[in-house]
Amino acid sequence: MNSDTANNLSVIAPLLAVLLMVLSIYILDRRWRSLQTQLAKVTGLMNESHAFSLNLVRHFMPSFKVEKYQFRGMQAKTGGANIEFDDLSLELPSGKRVLEG
Repeated sequence: MNSDTANNLSVIAPLLAVLLMVLSIYILDRRWRSLQTQLAKVTGLMNESHAFSLNLVRHFMPSFKVEKYQFRGMQAKTGGANIEFDDLSLELPSGKRVLEG
């Protein structure tokens, strides 16, 4: 092999490697864009179906609140309970009493 062929090969080999990398990035980019387009269509369809269901519920039940409801937590009761017991004692068969009262 002469020096001209070695020089040409040392230029052509990296050039082919760069060309292969550019081609693979282009293919990956095309696949990524295709996937993102499909996901955008599916997301749009899901949003449309959600909006359709909300409009359907509003049509059949106009007073029914669908979107604006937000859970605000549980509130403590304001009033308490007072319990009193009269004659809470228990007499056992032996004659002893439990809980005199």
